[in-house]
Amino acid sequence: MKKSSLDYVKDEFLGIYSSICNLTDEEILHGPDDDFRLHFERLNRLAAMDVDDNEVEKMLCDKKLQPVIKHISYLKKIYGLKMEIEFARSIIDAPDPWRLFKRFKFYPNYLELALMEYQGGDLKPNNSVVFIGSGPLPMSLISLYKQYGVKGIGIEHVPEYANLSQKLVKALELTDSIRIISGNHLSLSAHEKVQMVMVGADACPKYEIFKHLAKTLENGTKLSYRIYEKGLRRLLDDKPVLDIPHELREYARIRPKPPVNNTSVFLVKDIGRQDKGD
Repeated sequence: MKKSSLDYVKDEFLGIYSSICNLTDEEILHGPDDDFRLHFERLNRLAAMDVDDNEVEKMLCDKKLQPVIKHISYLKKIYGLKMEIEFARSIIDAPDPWRLFKRFKFYPNYLELALMEYQGGDLKPNNSVVFIGSGPLPMSLISLYKQYGVKGIGIEHVPEYANLSQKLVKALELTDSIRIISGNHLSLSAHEKVQMVMVGADACPKYEIFKHLAKTLENGTKLSYRIYEKGLRRLLDDKPVLDIPHELREYARIRPKPPVNNTSVFLVKDIGRQDKGD
C-alpha cells in the first residue's frame, strides 16, 4: 500500500471521527439516524478496503490514532446494536416473522458462519451449544438450528435485550429448541450438557470468561470465538482475545469466505494440558 493511500485511510478515519465523536449512546440507540447513518455506512465501506497487513499494523501502533479508532469502534458497536434491536422488534410484530427474518441484511453472513461453527465444532443435529453474549437478535443460534438442527442456549447480560430475544424466539416458534437466559458466563450451569460454548464478540471481560469456562466445563468440551485477522477490520476489534488459559487448547481456525469477514477459532478443554501446566 502506498503512503498516499495510507494517508487517505487515516484522513477518512479522522473525518468520520469528527462527525460522530460527540454522539452519545442514547442518541444512537433511540434517536433518528438520519444525521449519522451515512457516516457508519462510510465506515463500513472503509473497513472493506483491501489494505496491506503491514500498513494496518502501523495504524494499530499509531498512538495518536489509537484513541480515535477505539472510540469509533465503540460507537460502531452501539450502532450495530441499534440495528439489531430495531430488526428484532420488527420481526416480533411481523405477520410472517420468518419471511422478514430471512431479509436481514447480514443473514447470508450468518448462514456461512453457522457452517463454519458446525464444521469446526464437529457438531451434529440435536447437539447443544451455548452462546455467551447472544444479544437482542441471536442470529447465530437461530441459523445453527435452522440449517443443522443444533439446539442452543443464549446468555445475555442486559435484561432488556434478553427479554427482546425471548420474544423473538417465541415469534419464530423456536422455544422448544432455543432458550434465552438473562445473565452472564457465571449463569451457565455445570450440569448443562453442551457440546460447544460460543463466546460472542461483545462478551467481556474475555479472559475472565475463558478462565471460568476452563475451570468449570467438562473435559473435551469445545469453545469458539471469532476474530478479524485481515485488513482494516482488525482496527475495529476493540475486544481482542489476548490470552487463553492453559487448560484450553486451540485445535482449528476456519478462515472466512465472502461475505464473511470473521475467522472462527476453536478450542477444546484438555485435562492433559491442564495437568502439564499445574
